[in-house]
This record gives sequence, structure tokens and C-alpha cells, in this order.
Amino acid sequence: MFGAFHVHWALGGTAGLGEGVALDGLSGGMLVYDLVVAGLCFLGAWTAAALGRTGRPYDGALSRRLLLTAAWAAAVLLVARGGAGVADDLLRTTGALTHGLSGMTVEEVYGEPRPSAVTLWSMRAVDAYFLLGGLLFARAASRTGRAAREAGGTRG
Repeated sequence: MFGAFHVHWALGGTAGLGEGVALDGLSGGMLVYDLVVAGLCFLGAWTAAALGRTGRPYDGALSRRLLLTAAWAAAVLLVARGGAGVADDLLRTTGALTHGLSGMTVEEVYGEPRPSAVTLWSMRAVDAYFLLGGLLFARAASRTGRAAREAGGTRG
């Protein structure tokens, strides 16, 4: 689903970004960024689906290692992205660090000095979504690796 959002954003759409957000759409760097991220999202969906194939044999140790490597990479990237976003917003919102972890003011982050509640909560939901996704990938990778070891497969 998030891959589809990135394609939408690459084409200039703003759904899911909160109020007051304007994108250039189809502009060089952001177009490439959104399309690369969309591709990673679709790869992540494939990885999640492959992790969910319970009871089916793997093609071999290499494919199992590749699947687990992709799953752990997704877990680390998503937890880092989501956790940093949550921490950044929490520090800025509580006033502990007025510029958060990113060193950016509220206006620099949201494009306006007083973003609406809709904007704030939609961005917080996105950060939480990343964090949850990373934790779920870590759990699935851990369980898949453990099941492979218990079944006598190679270390994975």
C-alpha cells in the first residue's frame, strides 16, 4: 500500500501527507526517490509474503539466506526510520529539543509554523506505521530463522 502512495506522490498527489503540503510531482530528485522507495515497498511486500509461506519448503539454503537477509534489512531500515521519526517528533513536541533529532524546526519539517492537527497526526501515524512494520519484519525473520534451524536447515 505504501508503494502505491509513493507512486501517487511521484505523480504529484498529496493524499496521506496532511494539509498544506504541496509537491512538485515529476520533479527530478523526488520522482526518482519516490519510484525507488515504491520499488523497495513492493520488494518488502514480496519478502513479507515469502516469509508467510508456512509449511512450504525453501528452494535451498541460499534462497533462505537471501529471504532472511531481505527481512532483517527491512526490519532495521523500518525501525530506524520509524523510531527516529517518533523520537524526533516526541522531542520537538515536548520541548525537550526544539529542533528535534533532525535539527529542524516545526516549520522546516511541515512547511508551516503551526501545522494543523490533521497534518501532525497523519505524520505521526506514518512514523508509527514504519516502526510497527519494522518490528513485525524482525519478528517474522526471527521466527523463520528459528524454524529453519529447528528443521535441520542451514543456519539462517
